[in-house]
This record gives sequence, C-alpha cells and structure tokens, in this order.
Amino acid sequence: MRRISILVFLLVVFSVSVFSFVIQPFGLFGNVSLVRHDLTALIKVVPFAEFELGQNILTLDNINALLNEEQVNIDKNAFADALANGFKLSAPISLGTYVNLKLGALRLVPYVRVDGNIALDLPKTFAELLVGDTLIDHTYNDTKEGFLNASIMANGGIAFMLGDFYVAGNAFVPVLFSDQSQTTMTVSYTSSSTPAYAELNATGKVRAYSRVSLNDIRSGNIDGLIDELSHFEDYGLSVEIGYGNDKFGVAVRNIVITPAKAWYAVEVTGNGKATYTAQGTDITFEATYSISEPMVARLLTPVSITPPIQITAYLKNDGFIMWGVMGSYWLDGNWAVKGYAGLNIGIARAYYMLGYNQINYSHTIGVGMNLFLLNADLKLTATTNSLLPSSNSTPGIGFALTISGGL
Repeated sequence: MRRISILVFLLVVFSVSVFSFVIQPFGLFGNVSLVRHDLTALIKVVPFAEFELGQNILTLDNINALLNEEQVNIDKNAFADALANGFKLSAPISLGTYVNLKLGALRLVPYVRVDGNIALDLPKTFAELLVGDTLIDHTYNDTKEGFLNASIMANGGIAFMLGDFYVAGNAFVPVLFSDQSQTTMTVSYTSSSTPAYAELNATGKVRAYSRVSLNDIRSGNIDGLIDELSHFEDYGLSVEIGYGNDKFGVAVRNIVITPAKAWYAVEVTGNGKATYTAQGTDITFEATYSISEPMVARLLTPVSITPPIQITAYLKNDGFIMWGVMGSYWLDGNWAVKGYAGLNIGIARAYYMLGYNQINYSHTIGVGMNLFLLNADLKLTATTNSLLPSSNSTPGIGFALTISGGL
C-alpha cells in the first residue's frame, strides 16, 4: 500500500511538472495551444486578468511630491528620457474567461475577453520647453498627430485544437478605438529679451469611436448597453491560427474577415497657456488650462474598425529549471518581448521575468501553484524607463492573475 501511495505521488508530481501558466493562452502573448498545459481531463474554467502601466513622465520623487502636495522638482536628469524621446505612457490590458473542453483528441476552447492598449506619445518639444535649453528671441512649434493611441476590443469566440495546431473564429466590437488623424496636439513657444517675455501654448483634441455609448458605460445603463450589443450585424469577424508544443509556438491573430462597425464618437478637447513677464523686479507668471467634458454623439454612418494583425511566438522549457522567451508584434508597429527563468517543483514554482517594449522595462516576480483541480499563477510587476532603476527612473506597476478550476 505504501509503495502504491509513493508511486501515485510521483506520478502526480511528474504530471503537474509540465504545467505552466507563465505564458497565457490568451493575453498579450497569447497562443491557444498553451491550454494543453492545464492538465484538463474533461473541462476547466479559467478567468484571467493582466495589466501593466509604463511611463517616462514622473520619477518616484515626483510622484511622492504630488501625493504629498509638495513642490515637484523638474530637472534635465530626471527628464533625460523624455528629452530624447518625448513624454510616453502605455497601459496594455487583457481580461476575460475561457473554457477548456477536452473531447478525445479534440479540444474546444470558447472564450470572452477584453484586451488592447492605451498609449500616450507627446511631442518632444513639450519636454524640451519644460526642462531643455530654449533660446531667447526664438519661436518653437510642433504638432503631433495620433499622440493618443487607443485600441481596446471586446472579443468572443471559440478555438478548435487538434494536435499541435488550432484555428479560432472570433467576433469583436470596439470599446474604444482612437482616430489617429483626428487626435492631434500642437505646442508653441515664443520669447523675447526686451521686454522679458515668454509664452507657451498647447492645444489638443482626442477623437475615438465605440460600438456602445460611453455615456451608458459611465452611467451604468446596462439595458442600453445590452440593446446596443444585440445588433450582431455590426460585429466584426476575424480568425486566428496557431501552432504550439511543449517547447515552441507561433500564432497569427486578428486576421480580419469583416470589420466591426462603430456607431458612436467621443471627442475631448483641451488647451493651456502659460506666460512669463518681467519688468525690473516686477515678475509675473500666469497659467491657465481647460479640458472639455467628453462629447458623445451617435454617427449617421458607422465607422469601420479593423484591429491590427498580431503575431506572437514563444520558446520555453518547463523542467525543474524553467525558462522561456516570448514576443509579440502588431502590424501597426507596436511590439513587446519578455524572458523568464525560475524553479519548477511541480506543485509550485517561482520565477523572475524581464520585459521590454517601446517605452519601458518591466521586472516581474511570479509564483504559481498546481493542485490539479485548482491552478493559479500570480505576477507582480514594477516598470521603469531604465534597465537598472535609479533615483531618476520613472516607475510603473503591473499585475497578472490566472485561476483555473475543473477536472
């Protein structure tokens, strides 16, 4: 009896040792082939959430000063990255639920998810005028088109997986999709030595589209949202294809067959002005700004929305010393890469992950457990604009949580 117990224990440890949710079947680096690693015998339900915020605008000292309502110190060292690349911020998000149903050699994976990214990219002139070396009696102008890029979609579909290959059909609607040509910011600066005068002006406009009224979302009008989403003829259709095994995988996502239709537009405008004058010892500084309330309107003609094609790939080893690398590239030019290493003892694992995208590095500590009927993986992330954080680094945060339960 004791030998049988030991044998069963060893078999369980061996079987769970192949489990890994470090790379999500869905999410920023998604590949549905990875569902095979959750050891589903019949069916499992898996909710997941993933979020990350990166920026190069505020240092930790700046953030502490703002929270404590103290003076924010602005200098070249703290804003060196912004001076070189402009002010940037990125907030990718992915959350949803999928079901893994095993029918012999075939797996059916229905899912619902909301994912996308909001990215801010302000003109370099903004940073140069704040902390750079500006010349007296000179005028500076800069206009940035598409300074805010929002692409958040709600998706629902089903994947069919046989062996190492899968294909998925997907229906999608835009939650928030920015119009790059109608999202602009202009900054200008002029100065003179006699009389001593300087003036900074900034104007901006953001225009985005959605299938639902953002007023209904803000007010919690569930009936209105359900009514809007019941028009299935406005849904976009796409397919996803992929390959994956225990070591390597690649997938192509968002292959659009029919674009989605957005019936609502939202627009926000803003402007600001700062002036400095000096006459002898009489120095005057004035600053004003205004931001409009979001203006939501139903369009007479819908706008077609097509998300960019995404290509993901991974290479990994799930042994006792586990490691892996993964990458994701969108055809609109966005990309991200991550690599990890850690220890895997079957029922538990711990690892460190290093990531990089066009804005920041990310340092992640992850832990996971596998009790066969219940699996979980938690990642906590700190982001920074430099590989090695320092007093002048600009911090951000992130987290990811996956929980699965079933047989």
